[in-house]
Amino acid sequence: MNKKIRKFLLRILNYTGIPAKQDNIIKLLKENLYANRFNSSIQDSNWLKYKSFSPGGWAVDYSFLFVLYKILNDMQPSEIIEFGLGQSSKMIHQYSTYFKKNAVTIEHDEDWVKFFIKDKQGEYGANIHILNLQMINYKGFETRTYADVDDFCSDKKFDLLVIDGPRGSEHYSRSQLINMAKNNLSDSFCIIFDDTDRMGEQETLAEVYSYFNDHQMDYCSKTYSSLKSFTVVCSKDLFFLTTLSD
Repeated sequence: MNKKIRKFLLRILNYTGIPAKQDNIIKLLKENLYANRFNSSIQDSNWLKYKSFSPGGWAVDYSFLFVLYKILNDMQPSEIIEFGLGQSSKMIHQYSTYFKKNAVTIEHDEDWVKFFIKDKQGEYGANIHILNLQMINYKGFETRTYADVDDFCSDKKFDLLVIDGPRGSEHYSRSQLINMAKNNLSDSFCIIFDDTDRMGEQETLAEVYSYFNDHQMDYCSKTYSSLKSFTVVCSKDLFFLTTLSD
């Protein structure tokens, strides 16, 4: 959001509080704009039949849902892996069912999986795989990840990675992305990495960038934000995925 729009919105609110509170209001306003854009985008969608979502809290927000929808709809990926079962899963598995694409969601909580399956509509499938959590040491720091994730991914190649799990760690959070960036990306790829306003996720993303740079891999990235922040990283041929919003 540019400075002119920011000032205009603050004048509408007639708000003169401290900057921190102004930032909170701006986040809420941006989220509201994303909600409107998301609902407008999906209104006539043929493949997204069930359009009820509950963003916010621990779940992804409307900015994430909007960008994910645009990526699925415009990129049309064929091999998708998602970490963390939630609101985004409702969209991903409707997409994969309608277009007959391959998608898998990795989740550790079996009770949550049972609740999700019971609650969702029955006209689309949901390929969910349970992997337990474990703590590993990465560069001297303890970080939470999925047990056996490297074996599960093995020699698979994915063109869309959606990283919203496991629960964040203080350092090198969701570190499974590091090895996946080295071993499991298609030539044309997109990564959506949630919660990159946090230091642990930023450290993991820095490791991915370092690997790409060391191996002279062309890529581009964009951080989107409203209530929270997430980062889209993609191959250069998918540059348009970093231009989905101001």
